[in-house]
Amino acid sequence: MSISKTKLNYLSALASVTCITAALGALVFYFLLPEHYFNWYPFIPIYFFVLGVFSIYMFDACRKHMPQKLVLFHLALKIIRMIFSVFILVLYCLAVRDHIREFMVTFIIFYLVNLVFESWFFLAFECNRKRKKENEKIA
Repeated sequence: MSISKTKLNYLSALASVTCITAALGALVFYFLLPEHYFNWYPFIPIYFFVLGVFSIYMFDACRKHMPQKLVLFHLALKIIRMIFSVFILVLYCLAVRDHIREFMVTFIIFYLVNLVFESWFFLAFECNRKRKKENEKIA
Protein backbone atom coordinates (compact mmCIF):
# COMPACT_ATOMS: atom_id res chain seq x y z
CA MET A 1 0.00 0.00 0.00
CA SER A 2 1.46 3.32 -1.05
CA ILE A 3 0.87 6.50 0.86
CA SER A 4 0.52 9.83 -0.91
CA LYS A 5 2.67 12.81 -0.01
CA THR A 6 -0.44 14.70 1.10
CA LYS A 7 -1.50 11.89 3.41
CA LEU A 8 2.00 11.53 4.86
CA ASN A 9 2.29 15.28 5.49
CA TYR A 10 -1.14 15.37 7.10
CA LEU A 11 -0.52 12.35 9.33
CA SER A 12 2.84 13.65 10.56
CA ALA A 13 1.38 17.11 11.24
CA LEU A 14 -1.67 15.56 12.93
CA ALA A 15 0.57 13.41 15.15
CA SER A 16 2.60 16.49 16.11
CA VAL A 17 -0.47 18.62 16.87
CA THR A 18 -2.08 15.80 18.85
CA CYS A 19 1.05 15.08 20.90
CA ILE A 20 1.70 18.75 21.64
CA THR A 21 -1.92 19.43 22.59
CA ALA A 22 -2.12 16.27 24.72
CA ALA A 23 1.15 17.09 26.48
CA LEU A 24 0.07 20.67 27.18
CA GLY A 25 -3.26 19.44 28.54
CA ALA A 26 -1.54 16.85 30.71
CA LEU A 27 0.85 19.49 32.09
CA VAL A 28 -2.05 21.82 32.89
CA PHE A 29 -3.91 19.03 34.67
CA TYR A 30 -0.81 17.79 36.49
CA PHE A 31 0.66 21.10 37.66
CA LEU A 32 -2.13 23.68 37.62
CA LEU A 33 -5.40 21.80 38.05
CA PRO A 34 -4.71 18.35 39.53
CA GLU A 35 -8.09 18.27 41.28
CA HIS A 36 -9.83 18.60 37.90
CA TYR A 37 -8.09 15.67 36.20
CA PHE A 38 -10.50 13.01 34.98
CA ASN A 39 -9.73 9.41 34.02
CA TRP A 40 -11.10 9.78 30.50
CA TYR A 41 -8.60 12.50 29.53
CA PRO A 42 -6.39 10.16 27.42
CA PHE A 43 -9.45 9.23 25.35
CA ILE A 44 -9.79 12.76 23.97
CA PRO A 45 -6.47 13.04 22.05
CA ILE A 46 -6.84 9.43 20.87
CA TYR A 47 -10.37 10.17 19.63
CA PHE A 48 -9.25 13.21 17.63
CA PHE A 49 -6.22 11.41 16.21
CA VAL A 50 -8.34 8.46 15.04
CA LEU A 51 -10.90 10.87 13.60
CA GLY A 52 -8.11 12.72 11.78
CA VAL A 53 -6.75 9.48 10.30
CA PHE A 54 -10.24 8.55 9.13
CA SER A 55 -10.70 12.03 7.64
CA ILE A 56 -7.48 12.00 5.62
CA TYR A 57 -8.19 8.55 4.20
CA MET A 58 -11.67 9.70 3.16
CA PHE A 59 -10.26 12.97 1.82
CA ASP A 60 -7.60 11.13 -0.18
CA ALA A 61 -10.18 8.76 -1.67
CA CYS A 62 -12.34 11.73 -2.67
CA ARG A 63 -9.31 13.51 -4.13
CA LYS A 64 -8.61 10.52 -6.37
CA HIS A 65 -12.17 9.66 -7.41
CA MET A 66 -14.16 12.93 -7.21
CA PRO A 67 -11.73 15.88 -7.21
CA GLN A 68 -14.44 18.28 -8.40
CA LYS A 69 -16.42 17.64 -5.17
CA LEU A 70 -13.47 18.05 -2.80
CA VAL A 71 -14.61 21.26 -1.07
CA LEU A 72 -18.14 19.96 -0.60
CA PHE A 73 -16.79 16.66 0.73
CA HIS A 74 -14.50 18.50 3.16
CA LEU A 75 -17.47 20.47 4.52
CA ALA A 76 -19.54 17.29 4.81
CA LEU A 77 -16.72 15.67 6.83
CA LYS A 78 -16.71 18.69 9.15
CA ILE A 79 -20.45 18.36 9.74
CA ILE A 80 -20.18 14.61 10.34
CA ARG A 81 -17.31 15.22 12.77
CA MET A 82 -19.35 17.83 14.65
CA ILE A 83 -22.41 15.58 14.93
CA PHE A 84 -20.32 12.62 16.07
CA SER A 85 -18.50 14.81 18.61
CA VAL A 86 -21.78 16.08 20.06
CA PHE A 87 -22.90 12.45 20.31
CA ILE A 88 -19.70 11.59 22.25
CA LEU A 89 -20.26 14.54 24.61
CA VAL A 90 -23.86 13.54 25.30
CA LEU A 91 -22.86 9.90 25.74
CA TYR A 92 -20.18 10.87 28.27
CA CYS A 93 -22.61 13.08 30.19
CA LEU A 94 -25.22 10.32 30.38
CA ALA A 95 -22.95 7.32 30.97
CA VAL A 96 -20.00 8.52 33.02
CA ARG A 97 -21.36 11.56 34.92
CA ASP A 98 -17.96 12.30 36.44
CA HIS A 99 -16.14 15.61 35.89
CA ILE A 100 -18.62 16.58 33.17
CA ARG A 101 -17.58 20.23 33.00
CA GLU A 102 -13.87 19.37 32.79
CA PHE A 103 -14.50 16.77 30.10
CA MET A 104 -16.63 19.13 28.02
CA VAL A 105 -14.21 22.06 28.23
CA THR A 106 -11.22 19.85 27.41
CA PHE A 107 -13.09 18.16 24.56
CA ILE A 108 -14.15 21.50 23.08
CA ILE A 109 -10.59 22.86 23.28
CA PHE A 110 -9.30 19.78 21.45
CA TYR A 111 -12.14 20.10 18.93
CA LEU A 112 -11.25 23.73 18.20
CA VAL A 113 -7.52 23.01 17.92
CA ASN A 114 -8.22 20.20 15.47
CA LEU A 115 -10.72 22.32 13.55
CA VAL A 116 -8.15 25.09 13.09
CA PHE A 117 -5.46 22.56 12.13
CA GLU A 118 -7.63 20.78 9.56
CA SER A 119 -8.89 24.04 8.09
CA TRP A 120 -5.33 25.34 7.78
CA PHE A 121 -4.17 22.09 6.16
CA PHE A 122 -7.07 22.01 3.72
CA LEU A 123 -6.56 25.69 2.80
CA ALA A 124 -2.85 25.07 2.17
CA PHE A 125 -3.72 22.02 0.07
CA GLU A 126 -6.23 23.99 -2.03
CA CYS A 127 -3.79 26.89 -2.51
CA ASN A 128 -1.10 24.44 -3.66
CA ARG A 129 -3.51 22.76 -6.03
CA LYS A 130 -4.60 26.09 -7.49
CA ARG A 131 -0.98 27.21 -7.90
CA LYS A 132 -0.11 23.97 -9.72
CA LYS A 133 -3.06 24.40 -12.10
CA GLU A 134 -1.99 27.97 -12.88
CA ASN A 135 1.59 26.82 -13.51
CA GLU A 136 0.34 24.09 -15.86
CA LYS A 137 -1.66 26.66 -17.85
CA ILE A 138 1.40 28.89 -18.20
CA ALA A 139 3.71 26.07 -19.28
